[in-house]
Amino acid sequence: METTTIKVEKATKSKLTELGTADLPFGKVFTDHMLIAEYEDGQWKSANILPFGNLSISPALASLHYGQAIFEGMKAYKNDAGEVFLFRSLRHYKRLNLSAQRMAMPEIPENIFMDGIKELLKLDAAWVPASEGAALYIRPLYISTESSVGVKISESYKLIIMMSPVGQYYSKPLKVLVETEYTRAVDGGIGFVKAAGNYGRSMYPTKMAKEKGYDQLIWTDFASHKYVEESGTMNLMFVINNKIVTPNIGDTILSG
Repeated sequence: METTTIKVEKATKSKLTELGTADLPFGKVFTDHMLIAEYEDGQWKSANILPFGNLSISPALASLHYGQAIFEGMKAYKNDAGEVFLFRSLRHYKRLNLSAQRMAMPEIPENIFMDGIKELLKLDAAWVPASEGAALYIRPLYISTESSVGVKISESYKLIIMMSPVGQYYSKPLKVLVETEYTRAVDGGIGFVKAAGNYGRSMYPTKMAKEKGYDQLIWTDFASHKYVEESGTMNLMFVINNKIVTPNIGDTILSG
């Protein structure tokens, strides 16, 4: 893997001294730095680490209108010696590029993705929680950035990587509803892609399930609604006769 030059602008003051990493709401507090890489004119042109902050965007941003928006979710942990480790980072990188291919977006170079995350972790290592069940959640977001409302493949893109200290996503056993009316994904669609639109289409059925007292849905196949596929925020595993059984991976299931 080639290395890449990543320009770094350090935050003048860390928010960590004021916040700490204990009992933070999931995904609402972010570390001091983020990475932004730009794709224009057929090539990746820059990769910069900046203090975490808001973006200035056009209302005509292509991703807002036509959904070229994908992301990943991965974690970093601390061991007993205080060393920081990533979990299956290359698998996440490959899945992000698989999503990019399906959404007609340029593939992200491995050096930008991996070197960028490593540099972010060096800068914000103190944000990685050491407590059991906690981690530093890493969210790479990849969006089209052309300012145009014409229906076309964007010619410019932005990769943003941000990080957030988190505890357990769920603090109790879940009550789930098997969904047999609405469909998460269909053959030939983008069910295997970690795209923003896949989550948007699930919001209304999930809302109705929560109104009935359930925490999440178990999605079933689009053709018959007889076979389970995955849950709203996780893959499914069943223990049958002391054997772990999972649904077959296909283009309607996001591979875990």
